[in-house]
Amino acid sequence: MTKIFSNGSLSDEDWIRVSGDDELPASGNILLSLDRYQADPESFSKSNQPVAVLVAAGEDVTLLKDYLPGLQLIAVEFPKFTDGRGFSAARVLREQLGFDGDIRAIGDYILDQVPLMRRCGVSSFELTKPEVLKALADGEWPEVTKYLQPVGTVEEIPAGTRPWARQSLREVSQAAE
Repeated sequence: MTKIFSNGSLSDEDWIRVSGDDELPASGNILLSLDRYQADPESFSKSNQPVAVLVAAGEDVTLLKDYLPGLQLIAVEFPKFTDGRGFSAARVLREQLGFDGDIRAIGDYILDQVPLMRRCGVSSFELTKPEVLKALADGEWPEVTKYLQPVGTVEEIPAGTRPWARQSLREVSQAAE
C-alpha cells in the first residue's frame, strides 16, 4: 500500500504500476506509462478496471487531451526536487486542458514544494519520503502567501502595484478576522 495525502488527510491506496510491456493484472487499479496508454487508449477505456496514466518529466501532457474524460487520475512525476517540469505539466492539465480529475505528484519532492504543487493543480501526493509523511501527518503546511507568478487554479488578488505580484485570498480573510 502507498501512503497518499489528499484533502488534508492521509490514506492508503494501491495503484499497480505496469512497466513497459508487462502483462496487465487481472484486477486492481492500473497505472500505465503515457506511451503504453497511447498505444491503445480505446481498449483501456473499455476495461472494467480503473486506469490511470503516469506522465514522466518532460512528456507532453497535451497528448492526453482527447482521453481526459475517461481518466480519474493522472500521476505527474517529479524525478528530483530540483526538476520543475511536473509543475508545468500540472498547470497545463488544469488550466489549458481543463482536467478536473485527480492530479497526483509522484517522486522525489520536498515538503516546501507541496503547497506550490497544490497551486499548480496537484490534488494528491504519493508520499515516499518519511520526513514529508511525518510532517504532513503532524499538520505542517509551509504555505507561502505571496507569489510572483499568477496561476488559474487558486483564488488570489494583486499584491501591490505590480501586476505579477499576487497574494492569497486566504491571507486577506485571515487578516480581516
